[in-house]
Amino acid sequence: MMTWCVVHTQPSKELIAARHLRDQGFEVYLPQFKKIKRHARRVQEVFSPLFPRYIFVNLDLQVALWRSINGTRGVAHLLMSSEVIPAQVSSTIIDELKHQEGSDGMVPVSSLAVFAKGQKIQILEGAFKDQVATFESLSDNNRVQLLLTFLGGQTKVSLPVYSVEAA
Repeated sequence: MMTWCVVHTQPSKELIAARHLRDQGFEVYLPQFKKIKRHARRVQEVFSPLFPRYIFVNLDLQVALWRSINGTRGVAHLLMSSEVIPAQVSSTIIDELKHQEGSDGMVPVSSLAVFAKGQKIQILEGAFKDQVATFESLSDNNRVQLLLTFLGGQTKVSLPVYSVEAA
């Protein structure tokens, strides 16, 4: 019986661990999303693990040589629920993540609960820098819709996701 188990990787080594586990014949799932990365004045889109430092391996615990996972390059250790049984994740959760993936294999950021409606958000750049607004929604083109108290009234503002953070 196959079950999904959790592997804790070394920092920023998710791709290396996944590749080496696949080379050993394991079925590996590494959910990723497109993340906006800002550095200096450049903004670029990069692929980032949905769960940093964690990947999932589908194992038959009765047959697979799963103890070899701990010695795999890029792996810190296989998470254990007890001393003899690896921590398991419901296949429903993995299936739901896979179902949300787009044609590029990435989980869309819009499906992630980045902010909750009504949450206070701080604006990081632009004309409203350092202002606090209320989160309304996330649009399909990775823009946040905010309500900003400005000049005695509330104004709707649409900004890129990378230009805000939780207040």
